[in-house]
Amino acid sequence: MNTNNNVMKDAILLQRKEIKEKSHQALRSHYFVLTFLMIVLSLLGLEFHYSLTGWEKGPYFISAKNSAESTTAETEAENEQADPGNMLSEDDLLTSSDVFWAIAGGNLDDATSKADRLLNFIKDKSSESETLGRSRGVLAQIVNAFGSGKLFAKTAQALRTITRSDSAVAIIFVILAFLWYALVFVFIKNVYSAAIRRVFLEARMYTYVSSMDITFFFSVKKWVKASTAMLVMYVYRALWSLTIIGGLIKFFSYWAVPYIVAENPGISGKQAVTLSRRMMDGHKLELLKFEISLFGWFLLALVTFGISDLVYGAGYRMACYAEFYARVREQAVQNELEGIELLNDPYLFTKADRILLYETYFDVVDEITDIHENKAELTGWRKKVADWTGLWLGTTRRKREYDTYEGRRFAIEGYKRCMEGLAYPLWLNTLWTKKTIEKHGQVTYLRCYTVWSLLLLFVFLCFIGWSWEVALHFIQTGEMVNRGTMHGPWLPIYGSGGILALIACTRFRKKPALEFFSSVVLCGVLEYFSALHLEMKYHQRWWSYDGYFLNLHGRICAEGLLIFGIGCCTVVYVLAPLFDEMLSRIKIQVLIGISIVVGTAYTADLIYSSGNPNMSNGAIVAVQKETEVTGETQAGS
Repeated sequence: MNTNNNVMKDAILLQRKEIKEKSHQALRSHYFVLTFLMIVLSLLGLEFHYSLTGWEKGPYFISAKNSAESTTAETEAENEQADPGNMLSEDDLLTSSDVFWAIAGGNLDDATSKADRLLNFIKDKSSESETLGRSRGVLAQIVNAFGSGKLFAKTAQALRTITRSDSAVAIIFVILAFLWYALVFVFIKNVYSAAIRRVFLEARMYTYVSSMDITFFFSVKKWVKASTAMLVMYVYRALWSLTIIGGLIKFFSYWAVPYIVAENPGISGKQAVTLSRRMMDGHKLELLKFEISLFGWFLLALVTFGISDLVYGAGYRMACYAEFYARVREQAVQNELEGIELLNDPYLFTKADRILLYETYFDVVDEITDIHENKAELTGWRKKVADWTGLWLGTTRRKREYDTYEGRRFAIEGYKRCMEGLAYPLWLNTLWTKKTIEKHGQVTYLRCYTVWSLLLLFVFLCFIGWSWEVALHFIQTGEMVNRGTMHGPWLPIYGSGGILALIACTRFRKKPALEFFSSVVLCGVLEYFSALHLEMKYHQRWWSYDGYFLNLHGRICAEGLLIFGIGCCTVVYVLAPLFDEMLSRIKIQVLIGISIVVGTAYTADLIYSSGNPNMSNGAIVAVQKETEVTGETQAGS
């Protein structure tokens, strides 16, 4: 038996080329979904976090690495004499960690001083870069608050106001910080590591994988159980790491725990750790060699400041690990390893029998038949208009039937993929409670819109944007100001962006990730070239993002694009469907009358404002620049 085991274990090393080829194929087949999930994993900072930190490296970041080194007066003097040009200031050596530990030590005033100095230093350094500005905007404020430790200092000051004691603040702050990071780690970070591995395991087997598969633990009500099991693994690792060598060995011994939890989120932590140790017996060195074979991707990530990992490397390595685990698991099953019965989800690794699938999804067959017999499809040019723009050209009753039909058909398509073995068969999972198919249900965002609905939705979004701008200005200045160039309560840039995404990105509605990225690109291109056109034609700027984090020539910025993407998705998947559903309850004659009245009022304001724009105090912020800018307004044009 031992001889056979050794042969099988060696076989995995011999299959490295096949493992990597299959991993490349899995990643390419599900690139957008897997890459998006890996970006989230990097943001959480638990694994592959250097994929994103490379973007943040700057003079102050690099200098911060030396903060633990000696900075005595004698050393500084020696360094200054040796090379005055390389002399680092005290602010160069500060990090947000220094602020935190100053608070923990009861030195709140010192912590506040350090946070202020570091915040000013970050702004001064970032102002040297046109693109990486961090002096203006909500996103820049958030980034700076965390990066400088200012958020820590403000929280501590609030606590001192209540307790009137720096010592009490230190104790409360440390306890709250510990609880916060513990909760985030236990219930988000570590369980996400297992959840994403499940998606990668699905990706190696099935043609269709959705980003919503990451919520599997929620669907089967095992999120807390899975997080507990993962926590046990980290506690074991931490204890073994105290022995140095033992920590390295146990890292490989417990390596399979996230995959075990991914397959069976109901398993206990002790059971997962024990089973992983048994499965990895004889494979630890093999895994180390496999890791070394992927070392080139790690070096590439360092050279490209993490960009290669973001676009491909991290996802590829995760796909390789999933494939490696699948083969380790296969051997454990063949050897009838003790405790292997805890791996109770075989359909992550092998496709179910077609007869079993058809028996399980028998109700879907009836639904497919019903849909084919009661079609509500469009034909001819009306269908092309609806498919490509989401615009409805027909009766209201017919529209309601078509929307319901499209929603049901989309849901049934998902069940059909499972029945045909193209997607993971959730109904075969022992933890899943089978639900009946809703005969009248619909995916609300898969609907068409009439001209009247779009007109009223446009004005509604303009009003929402105006309300947002007025409220934001009031919070910042304490003044109520009519924002924008028009005199009515509307900002056309918000309505234009929402309607444009709703119409131009109709083909992407079934894929939220593509809808988001396409909205960002579409709005970014539109805003950039609109600003460029206005500057070239009128030699003026109606808005400027100079000083905003990740801006491009002051015409667009990361904050604006992020808001556009989130806003467009909110419109497409939430606001527009709900708004259209409410309008569908109104008689068409009344709806047309309301649309004409509102549209006339808006058009009249637009015509009047084109010659007499709103110039009230606070509506337009003048910005003088020597060559290109004479005026600026962020509200819109």
